[in-house]
Amino acid sequence: MRTFAAIAMAGVAGVVLFKLVTALVFPLLGLFVGLLAMTVKLALIAAVIFFVYSMIKKRKEAEAD
Repeated sequence: MRTFAAIAMAGVAGVVLFKLVTALVFPLLGLFVGLLAMTVKLALIAAVIFFVYSMIKKRKEAEAD
């Protein structure tokens, strides 16, 4: 009976630790995914701005010639 109690306590402790770890890991995972998405979005906006700027610059150089 003592062995069963030890195994049961280990199982309960494992479940409690699993719940605590998931309560900490899932929000951090969501934070990192959100930061990655924001980085990609800002990089895309910067690429579009650079593309438009390069098109305008080429047009001004062609008009100057």
